[in-house]
Amino acid sequence: MPITSASLSIAANQFKYQVNLMLILETKIISNFSMETTNLHNTLLALLLALKDSETPLSDREQSDLYQVAEQLSANPKAWEILIEPRLLVMIQANEPLNQRFKAVKYQLDNLGDTMPLNLLPSKAELEQAVPKQKPQPTTRAIPQVSPSDLRSNEITNMAIKVLAAPNPSETAKKLSSFEQLQQFLNQNFAQK
Repeated sequence: MPITSASLSIAANQFKYQVNLMLILETKIISNFSMETTNLHNTLLALLLALKDSETPLSDREQSDLYQVAEQLSANPKAWEILIEPRLLVMIQANEPLNQRFKAVKYQLDNLGDTMPLNLLPSKAELEQAVPKQKPQPTTRAIPQVSPSDLRSNEITNMAIKVLAAPNPSETAKKLSSFEQLQQFLNQNFAQK
């Protein structure tokens, strides 16, 4: 069968169509991943900031639940939406003062978008100083080589794992002075809107 200009044109068009289809699918996958990680990060940061501001000590059961969240998140972060987050939200909702603060901070984070400066997160040294070494810590995830806007991907998860696995997550969160700066940033940003 001879190759004609018509058959080459058809093949070229099919190739362009397949490439465009692949680009569309890739964009949707990246977009969905971005939404999932944003939800994960905002939920974890809102919880940590709510714990920092909590005046009521957590019960032993709540501390145990948070430790389980840290273990599960460490072992299988992909189970966030189907397993970890629903259980965490039930625990938060059962503690009314924590739930109110959590909702307020989560709202601020959700409306912030992707503009939070990374320098407002606690440093590794600050975390190590605040988190006691009594219990064996769950494994943290390596921070992959990615663009600066994606860098917080595992950084926030690792921070949450360390704080939630601490014997007293509320007291540990209160020791992280960077959270005060983060809260001020959120309040200023929210006041401007």
